[in-house]
Amino acid sequence: MELEQLDILEKRISNAVKLIEQLKEENHNLTAKVGELQAESHSNGLITQQLKEENDNLRLLHNESSFGKEKEEQIRSKVEQMLCKLDELEGL
Repeated sequence: MELEQLDILEKRISNAVKLIEQLKEENHNLTAKVGELQAESHSNGLITQQLKEENDNLRLLHNESSFGKEKEEQIRSKVEQMLCKLDELEGL
């Protein structure tokens, strides 16, 4: 091999080593980012689950409230009916 060919080979090897170092650093950064995103995803999953549970609880409370309002209206109606009957009895 000529000296010029060795210089070219050395330069190509040097460039390859630099590229490998860059790729290793990039891989390290990407691996760290993946870890961060996985932790964030897990946290978001927990928050989503909590919100679903709160939503279910609110739905139950709403249904109970609606049921309570219906019962209240039924009781009010019966009381009014009884008052009307008392008024009728007093009129006799």
